[in-house]
Amino acid sequence: MIGSQRIFAIPEVDTPLWASLPPGWLALLTGHSGSGAPVLAKQFAHAGVGDVPVLFYTTYERTNDVTKAFSDFGWDPAAITVVNLADEYYQRVLVHGLDVARAREVGLSLSDLVDPHPGDRRLGSFSLTNRMLSDLAAIDSPFRLVVDSIDFFFEVLEPHDVITVARQIRHRCQTVGGQALLTAHSIAHERSIFGLLQDLADVVFDLKAEPRLDHYEHTLYLEKVANRPSLTHIWKAVMGEGGWHVEPRTPSGSERTGAAVSRPPSDGPGVS
Repeated sequence: MIGSQRIFAIPEVDTPLWASLPPGWLALLTGHSGSGAPVLAKQFAHAGVGDVPVLFYTTYERTNDVTKAFSDFGWDPAAITVVNLADEYYQRVLVHGLDVARAREVGLSLSDLVDPHPGDRRLGSFSLTNRMLSDLAAIDSPFRLVVDSIDFFFEVLEPHDVITVARQIRHRCQTVGGQALLTAHSIAHERSIFGLLQDLADVVFDLKAEPRLDHYEHTLYLEKVANRPSLTHIWKAVMGEGGWHVEPRTPSGSERTGAAVSRPPSDGPGVS
């Protein structure tokens, strides 16, 4: 398998799926806290290194923690552009709000009013939507992009603006042959809005950690492949030194006897 045909660098997942995807596509990965979805998102980013520019937008981890995680699994963080949207939002919006609150509480000093370096002041105005769309507009060749996670967008944007960003990412993927992965970890999103994200995605994955006696067993669900429902699949997911890999899933007792088995309830609204 050549590098450009890698999704996660997991052959059992990549080989059957790659041939069914269009040149440019959008994937959605859901996974509750503790599932290991953030590692799988980084593995997706690493799998694109060497073929196309790779952008990794983090919204909840410190930049140093992201690069350390890449290094811990033997993946070169220098080959990936890491953008910390949460830090940008804090510096451009929240710090400004704290300054305003301080001024209301204790007033302004003369030094606050007479600033010898007015050009150094940062404006509080910051549009997360424009920030993302301006980055996308500058991309005119195939790329790989990760947003980990979209939950932050739901916190700071109106739901329709989140869908707008997702549509723009997908459109850019289709236009220039890009590959993008959005992750979602929260269970708090409105079902109808989250369902729109699933509809937009060409591929939907769900990574679950399910209790088994004294340990958790991880399962990777391939829930949707656009126009190819026959490709949906379930694997046992195993973490190794080089990241996630998958193994055939061992049927439970009820599955071996042919009894109907329901899928574990999803922690993400709209994920069935």
